[in-house]
Amino acid sequence: MPEQASRILIVEDDDSERDALARVLRLERYQVIAARSPAEALELTVDGGADLVISDLCLRRESGIDLLRRWKSRSPQTPFLLVTAFGTIQTAVDAIKLGADDFLLKPVDPVQLLEQVQRLLQRRKPCSLATGDTASLAAIVGKSSAVNAIRQNIRRAAATNSTVLIMGESGTGKELVARAIHASSPRASEPLVVINMAAVPETLVESELFGHSKGAFTSAVQPRIGRFEQANQGTLFIDEIGDFPLHMQPKLLRVVEDGLVSPLGSENDIQVDVRLVAATSRPLAKLVRAGEFREDLYYRLNVIAIDLPPLRQRREDIAPLVEHFLQQFAVNPALEVRGVTPELMQRLESLPWPGNIRQLRNCLERMCVMTSTSELTLSDLPNEVGEDEPTATGDLRALERSAILDTLRRHDGNRTRAAEALGISVRTLQRRLRDWGDVEQQQIE
Repeated sequence: MPEQASRILIVEDDDSERDALARVLRLERYQVIAARSPAEALELTVDGGADLVISDLCLRRESGIDLLRRWKSRSPQTPFLLVTAFGTIQTAVDAIKLGADDFLLKPVDPVQLLEQVQRLLQRRKPCSLATGDTASLAAIVGKSSAVNAIRQNIRRAAATNSTVLIMGESGTGKELVARAIHASSPRASEPLVVINMAAVPETLVESELFGHSKGAFTSAVQPRIGRFEQANQGTLFIDEIGDFPLHMQPKLLRVVEDGLVSPLGSENDIQVDVRLVAATSRPLAKLVRAGEFREDLYYRLNVIAIDLPPLRQRREDIAPLVEHFLQQFAVNPALEVRGVTPELMQRLESLPWPGNIRQLRNCLERMCVMTSTSELTLSDLPNEVGEDEPTATGDLRALERSAILDTLRRHDGNRTRAAEALGISVRTLQRRLRDWGDVEQQQIE
């Protein structure tokens, strides 16, 4: 919840969708201005402006692109988030080249919406969020020896300017660790900029990270500052670094070694002072051996290594995590639950959780929404989670494969819904299926 209400402008001509977006944001105590058209949006913000703009791409009279151009000419520093349908993704990518900061796909997922809003507002006012409780060591929840070691590694890493590589499965809390490193470091009062390579189209990687000059390509009507420049004097967190395009890795290596950024289309280098933290759910050493990741870049990134074990290897942390999440949910009166029964806690501690902490949190939130009592019981546990039984052989890879394939079958092969149920990204799910090959895909079908 923001300490001081940020002012968010929503531009959507569909009444129900506009009201739904506004309701989600108001529940988080944001100040919302809702408009049906670009003209109304500009009129409503003529005095106070906005800290963030969320606009549908396809409006009845003027498009979101029209509003983007007009808004950026008036307030170029305001983050701009476009909402688009699947059929207009390429248009949204083109809009990013024109200055939009990111886009969301319809139907909008409330969790993804709030994550994007938080990140974009952080870019505008980085210090207020980078030093908050969610970025502190106290947010690293758990009582296991593994979690104590992680906290100690965070303290050690924060005291240096060396690059950090955080390794762990999807959902283990890699971004939270990166935020804690930044918040505990001498750079805490400077920007923390976050980018997830799995969410950036390959054609936009160079412009997103290094920026571009005006005229660098056909639609580059204005210069764009890249993430490295945005993070100058602060920290840049690159999530899923294993997805970084191979042909772009020499340019990243140059920044890591010399601190020199070369914007696309510019002949001039820009010197930056950035602390780099990277994370991956993929085995980089294996990618190096396969020729998919540069060996020299790997060694430059892997100066300080922090390994995050999966939740199934530290089950003693499940009870503290459950208590922590229930306290978070209690901020919303509709999700207030007093606790869980001992039988349910025992069950939660026995499950494999292939999606790790993210899946546990999603499961608890779903139970809090659906329950009619003040205490969660075994009957509240979703069937698809309860069926993820641990195996006697301890074959964790087979367990993960079984859990993912079973979830895909339950959702009729729909990868988006299956990934949501597992608490992992669609990109991670697709990578797992690609690694397993056609046999597993046939099993799904």
